[in-house]
Amino acid sequence: MKLDLSGKRAQKLIREHNLTPEEIQQIVAAARINLATFDPGYRANVTQIADELRKSRPTIYGWADRALAATIDSLRNIRTGRPPKDRERSNSLSES
Repeated sequence: MKLDLSGKRAQKLIREHNLTPEEIQQIVAAARINLATFDPGYRANVTQIADELRKSRPTIYGWADRALAATIDSLRNIRTGRPPKDRERSNSLSES
């Protein structure tokens, strides 16, 4: 799988998370599979992805499933609204 990793955002994420080439492949494969799962207009050939990465189809699906589960978990745990002011935060900590 030939990737163009020259973009500023890609470089920033690679640097910040110290991503290995294997991890980058896993992220891209999982994203392609999950996008194909939820967007009927997007096509991803799992066999082709598996062949390109020299991995099995179950491995590719495993990556995608774990990535999707982590995404769902993080979305469900996002705090909404404005964070409390320092004074309110310290009051709630002292009441605990």
